[in-house]
Amino acid sequence: MNATGTVLLLSLLGAPPAPSSDPLCAKREPCTVTETLDAGKDARGNSLQVKHLDLGWADVETASGSIGRKFGPGGRKAKGSRAQGQCEAAEWWLVRSGQPAQLLLSVCNDGYGAAGVGQDTVTVTDNLFSHEQTGGSRERWTQSHTVQLSPLLPMSEARRSSSPSEGEAKEDGEFWDFEALRGEVARAAPTCEAGEASPGDRFLPYLPQVQVDKAYLQGGWKTAGLGACGFEAGHFLLGNQDDPKDASLKALLVTPDTLLVEVHDDKWTGPSAKWLTDDHVELWLAPQAPQELTGCGKPTDAQKPVQWGIRIVDGQVFPAFGSPKQTLQVERAELSGKQGYQLLVKLPPFKGIAVVYSDSDSGKKQELMLATSPVKFGRPEMLNPVRVVPPEEATCGVKNGELAVVRGPVKKTEPDVAVIRVE
Repeated sequence: MNATGTVLLLSLLGAPPAPSSDPLCAKREPCTVTETLDAGKDARGNSLQVKHLDLGWADVETASGSIGRKFGPGGRKAKGSRAQGQCEAAEWWLVRSGQPAQLLLSVCNDGYGAAGVGQDTVTVTDNLFSHEQTGGSRERWTQSHTVQLSPLLPMSEARRSSSPSEGEAKEDGEFWDFEALRGEVARAAPTCEAGEASPGDRFLPYLPQVQVDKAYLQGGWKTAGLGACGFEAGHFLLGNQDDPKDASLKALLVTPDTLLVEVHDDKWTGPSAKWLTDDHVELWLAPQAPQELTGCGKPTDAQKPVQWGIRIVDGQVFPAFGSPKQTLQVERAELSGKQGYQLLVKLPPFKGIAVVYSDSDSGKKQELMLATSPVKFGRPEMLNPVRVVPPEEATCGVKNGELAVVRGPVKKTEPDVAVIRVE
């Protein structure tokens, strides 16, 4: 290559991308389709694509009103600078056969914080679109969303923040999986005084409250298990589980005052003169939401939880810690051929909850304790927060003899309104 050719090549490499002729860019200069990503196929076998548009620079104040919508035809420039109060505008669009293009995301990156290092990261896989945004300065934060493309449904969302505190990072945030009905939330950041201990496990699992079919509440629960809707206890408070078939516990709130509990075991013990050494469920309720508590020092009288024991083999209820005056109403049914029992428990008002199964194969002592949260005796900040699932997001219905998650209807979205809304 001669010298002239070399100069020409370098000039082309340094030149801005040529305006796109793609219909998504029509009358929207500056606008360039920087990449077209394969997103698999829809249920009918039609191809799905995601197109990424570079829309140049916009004034931050002007762009703030456009976030979550299609950027207007004017007010943007091909070149700009964050130092001049400008941000980098971009959009991602879902392109489907026979349907109008749908805006998935619009952002304008001004650095997202004083540090100026914020980023938008997009990942496209088979029928899924994920966006992660990071930013902040001394306190760093991340928020992320994942949506299914066909049909358009939210799959998960999360937010996390971290700030240094006396040499240690304090984490905050929450996560929710719309498909599995599972998530967690951080307790309030501890600001304990000298000598006041705060327990660990700042991120607490949500116990979901989900609407179920009326027929299930009226009697179907006696024959159909909790299935994928039931929250499975995964915290070992005592012992360990060599054989997963030995014992298991699931719980699900179906109304603000109705709890369903499913327990399986390979050997049942009781009744005896001491319910504590019989197989039993322990129920903890607290008057304040656990995520609002720091855990510093002893709980006040207004924060203290109360506890009941429910013996499995006969459903008898025993008041325990805190000497609760309320009486639990418990219905019990044996699940045919499944070595299991289902309990329907009517609850008094509460904000925090935890369910524990105590297994005693010997009938002489508690040998295994499974819980829905990292329960610490008498500590309200270690219980499960409740996540109320709106029916438009999901409900639970019987399928193949047990509950299954039923996603809500697809929301109608205007093509120019983003499916993912970032703050």
